[in-house]
Amino acid sequence: MLEKDLKLSNIKGLLIFLVVFGHLIELNKQNYYQLFVFIYAFHMPLFIFISGYLAKRFKLSKIINLFLLYIIFQTFFDWFLYFIGEYKTLSFHYGKPQFHLWYIVSMIFWYLLAWGLSKLRLSLIGKLSIFFIIFIVSFISRQYTGVVADIVKDFYPNFTSYTLSYQRTISFAPFFFAGFFMTKENLHAVYKLIKPSLAKVLLIVTGTLTILFIEYTPNLEWLFRGSFGIKRFLANDESYMLKILLHYLLSAWICLLILISVNSKKSILTKWGDYSLGIFLFHPVFVFLIRRTEFMNEWSGDTQLILYFAFTFVIVSILGSNFFAAVSWFITSPFNTIKKLTSLFTPKSEEKSANF
Repeated sequence: MLEKDLKLSNIKGLLIFLVVFGHLIELNKQNYYQLFVFIYAFHMPLFIFISGYLAKRFKLSKIINLFLLYIIFQTFFDWFLYFIGEYKTLSFHYGKPQFHLWYIVSMIFWYLLAWGLSKLRLSLIGKLSIFFIIFIVSFISRQYTGVVADIVKDFYPNFTSYTLSYQRTISFAPFFFAGFFMTKENLHAVYKLIKPSLAKVLLIVTGTLTILFIEYTPNLEWLFRGSFGIKRFLANDESYMLKILLHYLLSAWICLLILISVNSKKSILTKWGDYSLGIFLFHPVFVFLIRRTEFMNEWSGDTQLILYFAFTFVIVSILGSNFFAAVSWFITSPFNTIKKLTSLFTPKSEEKSANF
């Protein structure tokens, strides 16, 4: 069992804030496009890396819980979008994850593969070999996204790279398994690669240069999202290998700097990180309502940005509170809820015989 790492909790708290903030500014992203794309360059890769690292606490119940979460929240958000008038008819789409739920679907596939790999008792060489294979498959996969989709469409006409989070699962797999194969000792060595003060300076410099680069480089959004093939992110005069390499190297570099920069002192980020699942699952309710009202569309970009930041703080504070965690645990942990309900309806005579 891994001991709790406050630094990772703080990083998760920062990342979940950026997830909500990114989804809000996406509503009018043309006003701050460079900032929006920069956030997408690293926030999910780092979240996925941490998820992979924590996957060492593996239990089969985790996969079952993720599956139940997907069914519950996919059903809820299909209904919710109909309820607020975005869908004209009520229908449920389990093949195409809603908005943020691609991450839950991808986690199911990554956990299943991690479970299989954990049974092999791999040596260090074995782990490196498996990671190399995963990276190569991920690296070349987006060159064939359209080809795979066209082949599968012969059997499943509605298939796209979004179906069951197919392409994102492959694109982001190296980040998950980099975390999964990393030991506690390795991670703490990463924390000490450079001084935190230098890492913060490098993070500012990298962020500034990246934002400038985004301004003059087309289609980086579709590269960083991980769900599209070359038709979306590759210009005619660009090299596929160089652009994909840019994605992985830039994302990994920014992730490294954040891992070093964020401290391990307990703060509000710690609580947000510990309650990140609930924040992640429920925050689109607010995003969809704001999107539906469109009340800020005519406001200036600066005003919108300030309000989006304020809304993010409020949303994350509400959903990341002890109170909300207490009242929502039964829905964020459906497997445990089912176990508790089952035990309530188990006859006491059966319990006594089992205890005997």
